Amino acid sequence: MHRLTLIAVAAALVAAAPAAAAAPHKPVKPAATAQAAAALPTAGNGVFQVRMQDRRGLGLGTFTVTRGGQDVLYSGGGPGTSFMIVRDLADPKNPVDYVQGEYLTQANEVSMDDSISFVSTVSPTELKVTWFLPAGTLVEDVVVHGSTAADSSVEVTTTFTGSDQIQVQYLWDLAVGRDDGPVVQSEQAGGTFRPFAQSATNETTFTAFDSLFASDNDGSATSPTMAVGLTGSGPSRITPVPTVPLAAKYVCWPQAVGSPIGYYQTDPTIDVSTSASTCTGPSGNDSAVAYLFAPGQSAVSASVFSIAPDATSLKVAPARLVSPALSATLTDTVYNHPVPGRTVAFSANGKVLCQAVTDANGVAACGGTAEGLAAALGYSGGSVGDLVWAGASAHS
Repeated sequence: MHRLTLIAVAAALVAAAPAAAAAPHKPVKPAATAQAAAALPTAGNGVFQVRMQDRRGLGLGTFTVTRGGQDVLYSGGGPGTSFMIVRDLADPKNPVDYVQGEYLTQANEVSMDDSISFVSTVSPTELKVTWFLPAGTLVEDVVVHGSTAADSSVEVTTTFTGSDQIQVQYLWDLAVGRDDGPVVQSEQAGGTFRPFAQSATNETTFTAFDSLFASDNDGSATSPTMAVGLTGSGPSRITPVPTVPLAAKYVCWPQAVGSPIGYYQTDPTIDVSTSASTCTGPSGNDSAVAYLFAPGQSAVSASVFSIAPDATSLKVAPARLVSPALSATLTDTVYNHPVPGRTVAFSANGKVLCQAVTDANGVAACGGTAEGLAAALGYSGGSVGDLVWAGASAHS
């Protein structure tokens, strides 16, 4: 949005009751900005890619994260919907809130774009933003670590040098794969993403957790197809060690985006991720995670991290001469659980005979008498795999 529009919206928000204030949908960037997004500074390692806004007036230093060309943090139209707020606590009764971008909704908020600031590319895997604020120097480092799906992460570290105390909040606009309203599950130390476990679909406040895992739940007919981790107190493999937040709030982005730092209260009755959700943006339901860190910390860090797909096995049944002639069962070997919604292709003598999608029992079956005859001397089945479940193949 242009700044005049944002100020007008902010006035309306302030006039309304804070708990019910309705923020607008995601700012729609001008066409020229969307076209220029590809030219923005980037950092990556072949697993994650970060794209950062380097223009003042458009939210300098805001960034998007993608994996394999699919969103992790919302990227529609370019960066801007994931941002931070830094509160200057020099006068606790009258704090000044520095907002990354032009979306100002409170009288005490100042855009960081108004300060002297710049983006620098430190290396192919690191981008750095520096702001010279009245109270001191603020630096945000965004660093991509690792080289494989098992060890990659995107570190976001904010450091303040000055005489005043500060408090930091990150609002990360989740968009996993094609789902702008992914679900989230919480884990303690040693835990990992559990594709068959129940996840939060309504607003939730998480405290004292090791990590969160976000996954798509309705962006695809075969969801989940992608999952990513978000740090809490861990996991232990993350560099640098994450700063433990006071809380991580799983929220409705359109409602939380205009709230003052630390103010937004989650409402467990608000559905933010299912087809029945009334929390919607341009791409459907619309969830986010707000990290609130303790006041007085001059440096804070949180990361997004990758998850290796679960191993699977495929068991191919003998061919039959009646329909369905060919069948196989796909199983998640970590949980010994059938994998639904995955395509299995059957072939014999170098020719694909038919293909089918696994049902709730992990079974894919297709073909009739002709396919059964073609496979009578043996046939193969194979699933390609994705970011949640690895592929598998087998021969009868």
